[in-house]
Amino acid sequence: MWVGTDDNGVAMMELTRTGRSLSGSLDFTAIPKDNPTTTKSYHAAFTGSVDGTSVTLRIDGALGTVSSMSGTLTNSELNLHLPDSDGTMETLVMRPGTIEAYNKKVSAIQSRAGEALSDLQDAQAEQAQATADAETKRQIDEAAAKVGTAYSTLKDALASGADYATFETDIATARQDLGTTKSDADLVASQGPDDACVTAYTVQSDADTVQADADTVQADRDSLDWTITAIEDDVKALKDVWKAYQDAQALMPDYVPVVTHAGSVSSLKSGAAAAVSEMKRKGDGYVTTANGLADQASKIASTADAGAC
Repeated sequence: MWVGTDDNGVAMMELTRTGRSLSGSLDFTAIPKDNPTTTKSYHAAFTGSVDGTSVTLRIDGALGTVSSMSGTLTNSELNLHLPDSDGTMETLVMRPGTIEAYNKKVSAIQSRAGEALSDLQDAQAEQAQATADAETKRQIDEAAAKVGTAYSTLKDALASGADYATFETDIATARQDLGTTKSDADLVASQGPDDACVTAYTVQSDADTVQADADTVQADRDSLDWTITAIEDDVKALKDVWKAYQDAQALMPDYVPVVTHAGSVSSLKSGAAAAVSEMKRKGDGYVTTANGLADQASKIASTADAGAC
């Protein structure tokens, strides 16, 4: 019995020699070059001949494309020349051995393939983890970018604030029309019954104008609600993307993107709440003032009407 190894395999040959004729079987366990993570085993019977130290073996075909092998044979060593898949030749050196020796070498080959498989699996696991980490970072970065956008949108909205110029103009108009109401009411006392009654109607018309001015201020207040609603929507959007960012970032706590506004989001939301409260307070104040002017005008008109008609 002969046992030998090459770079990727181990072989065992049972050889019988009768004169110049050879026969026997060949077992070969090898690591394929295209897959170092496994082993393949072959068993084949052969016949052959010997001429001096030269031998030729004919294989039954179980070794794939290899149909014959040549080599040399001495009492202590059998060298077989094997064609490799890339067209080169390898020499398999075999010496007298035992089944136990062959099995031990097979175990070593299998262990080597097992280590290669383990290394491959480790590499695949590392690559999978790296891919997962990259995806997590991408999600965190994307969430952080959305926070940045929502933060800037709310900040710009608060910087723009509310335009109270229309309120001021309409309140000024209401005050002016109330002044007209008072002036016309003052005429009633100095006029005769007929003229006083006509003037009283004018005073009522003046008071109606002041009420129309108050209605315009209320419309201004309604328009202010659009600004308030937009800011509240911006606050909600910031809350939503901030929550999404926190959820994403929790998957990789040690990874922090460049821009998160982490220290400012809470402050900005508080500022927005205060700004909205102030807008409502100020807008409601204008409405209260306008309604007060309209009430004054209405009372003046009632007094003028009662005293003249």
